[in-house]
Amino acid sequence: MGKWLPRISRRSRVRARHRVSGLGARMPGAAPRPEFRAELRDRLVRAAPGRDPLPEPVPVRRARRARRARRVRLLPQLLSGALAVGMVATGLSTYGSVPGDTFYPLKRAAENTLLRLSTDDAERADRGLQSASTRADEVEALLGSAAQGGENLVGQTLQAMEDTTRSAVTSLTRVRRRDTEGAQEVTGHLERFVRKQRDQIEGMLPKMDEEDQRRASGYLNYIEGLAPPG
Repeated sequence: MGKWLPRISRRSRVRARHRVSGLGARMPGAAPRPEFRAELRDRLVRAAPGRDPLPEPVPVRRARRARRARRVRLLPQLLSGALAVGMVATGLSTYGSVPGDTFYPLKRAAENTLLRLSTDDAERADRGLQSASTRADEVEALLGSAAQGGENLVGQTLQAMEDTTRSAVTSLTRVRRRDTEGAQEVTGHLERFVRKQRDQIEGMLPKMDEEDQRRASGYLNYIEGLAPPG
């Protein structure tokens, strides 16, 4: 530098060199940024032999996809639970329905299916008598209701009760003929049924109109001849 700057003194040249070397420290942005230093340190640590690589940070999008996948897996379970609750609610509504209700045809269809699936006359008779008792309960519910619909639902239910009882008694008669030892048990079962039906229907007679009273009285006369009154 002394060759190219002959007129500058040595002291000035030294002072200029110090100023030039200090420019890098004073210039803004000349030092490495903290982010660059952190990234460089991580790369050096991972590249060093004998060291376990640092775990990669989980991207935000990957975490969101994982949460979305968990929600998708839970959806079938939630749908199954809702379906089970709906089926239970529908079953309870069907079981407690009476003539004129929306689910009543399902109730009667289920009873008829059980009767057809009965394996022998004894089972068929038992289910038939249960259905007849259910028809009596339905008549009582209809008589206690303020509105019974435009058609005579009480009379129709009484007729269905009598038809079911006659069918069950026919099955019981066949059981008596084949099984003399079980005839006493069959007779006791029929006696309890007749007693319950008689007490329940006689209590409903005052609430019926003339036509339904006539039909109910004919049914009472029929079941009185089935077994001696208790």
